[in-house]
Amino acid sequence: MPQTPLWELVDASTLFSAVAAVADALYVVDPEGRIRFLNPAALTILGYKDEHQLLGRPSHDTIHYLRPDRTRFPEEACPLLRPRVTGETIRVDEDWFVRQDESLVAVAYSSAPISLQHGWGAVVSFRDISERRRLDRALRERDLERVRAAEIEASRTRIAEAADEARRRIERDLHDGAQQRFLIVAMRLEAVRGLVTAPTEAGAAIEAALTELHQAMDELRQLAHGIHPPLLAQRGGLRAVLRGLARRSDVAVDVQLDADLHLSPPVQAAAYFIAAEALANASKHARANQVTIRAELDGNWVHLDVTDDGIGGARLGKGFGLQGMVDRAEAAGGHLELKSPSGGPTAVAVRLPVATPHADSEP
Repeated sequence: MPQTPLWELVDASTLFSAVAAVADALYVVDPEGRIRFLNPAALTILGYKDEHQLLGRPSHDTIHYLRPDRTRFPEEACPLLRPRVTGETIRVDEDWFVRQDESLVAVAYSSAPISLQHGWGAVVSFRDISERRRLDRALRERDLERVRAAEIEASRTRIAEAADEARRRIERDLHDGAQQRFLIVAMRLEAVRGLVTAPTEAGAAIEAALTELHQAMDELRQLAHGIHPPLLAQRGGLRAVLRGLARRSDVAVDVQLDADLHLSPPVQAAAYFIAAEALANASKHARANQVTIRAELDGNWVHLDVTDDGIGGARLGKGFGLQGMVDRAEAAGGHLELKSPSGGPTAVAVRLPVATPHADSEP
């Protein structure tokens, strides 16, 4: 049984008046593809003020003739008006319509056949998806920034861990190589000194050589210890290495530590080298007389503070040492702040996690 056209069941003015109140943008094209009706929402999205600016104009050549790259979109390739011929309903999740000022607006649309007086036309329902696309792009960019931040953090961690491994290797090489050779030479000189029974010139020369050798061994031992203190390889070794650092310092150092400072090796290394750099800056640049190193636990975090009574004026980003402290703190998952007004004092405040993702094994 043939279907009665909608046009014959409902008066056109009544139908279009009802459609005009629909929230989605709608427009209707006749069998020739010309625009015969638009509701206010469609006019708003397309940037027109009056429907008479569009009524009677060809739909494709007016609002759908450009691709996103602004190349021409052939009408024969356009699916929007196909329902007039095939009777199918077309849905497109992302496309672009051309506004009155020839700018492009992103839309999602559906196009369905509609029976009109002189044949089949199409009714097109569409929505402006520009805001949705902007939000999707913002989310993708935010995710990309997160990935980049994670990559940077991972890179810093790898660099810090590689540096620690290099320091350990150099310390081992110095201990097993140069220090052992110096020790053998010292033992042989001691044996030779035992053969010299009188205070001759040879004996004095041997004595002087031994003195120089022992001084060189002490300096080498201190150098090796400064490169990577062996106690850092031991859990809970931070207390010992910080106190050793204080003993070797040119300025007076007061070390105040919580009794229970058991940190993961990467965090121990970060805390030690930050303290060592801050202490070196206090001695070399701030001309300080007193430095206080304080470390205390706060839940899953350790707070390390290094304060000196020097002349101040330190700035982050000024010199590799200060930037290295920041990089070490961030590589361990922490954060560093520096306060150093002109005239002093200088305060380095570091917040580090007790454990890092790599806490189960040595880097």
